[in-house]
Amino acid sequence: MKRIGLLTLILTVGLLLTGLPAQADTVIGTYDQNYGSVDIGTKVTDLTSGPLSGQYLWQYNVNNISFNTPGGNGFSGFEIYLPDWVPDIENETPDSPWIIDGFSGEPVEWDLPTGDGVMPGQSLTFSFTTNPRAVAIYDDGWFHSWNQDPNSNWQIDIVDTPGMHVPWMPGLTAIPEPPTLLLTGAGLLALGLIAFRKKIVNI
Repeated sequence: MKRIGLLTLILTVGLLLTGLPAQADTVIGTYDQNYGSVDIGTKVTDLTSGPLSGQYLWQYNVNNISFNTPGGNGFSGFEIYLPDWVPDIENETPDSPWIIDGFSGEPVEWDLPTGDGVMPGQSLTFSFTTNPRAVAIYDDGWFHSWNQDPNSNWQIDIVDTPGMHVPWMPGLTAIPEPPTLLLTGAGLLALGLIAFRKKIVNI
């Protein structure tokens, strides 16, 4: 009975933890290449109050350390490049003068072809909301700078962003949420303690 009680207690704590708002805050990585480096981090929050309560807020925190290109305008194009449209993506920011989903045809995309984007030493958060979705990893996103030559308005130096955290959809692999890992670990710990106590008794 004591063994069952111990297991029940630990699993109950784990189940309570799974009821906490889902939130992940991760620096995806520092992307270094020929024209400087950029830090991109994600934060996924289960909104529990306000007009967007019940939605997940996806934030991509861009810190431009030193990225710029000759004739470019800093970090001025950012593409998550999901493999398909997610119908519940809404509330994308920043909006004007940034252009949302205007060029590649794949979600989610922000571009600022003219004027200064996120210049070296500056930061900006890009965000949107979805219905509750698991977090997945997708490697096909990118960022870039726009050429400011009026006779040649094109993108410069597209840089891949492997490890990007995105909303889960069919075909992607979800990342286990921390509470789920805690629950699994709690169960394994309980089983280990039971086996250990049994071994002592048999000795």
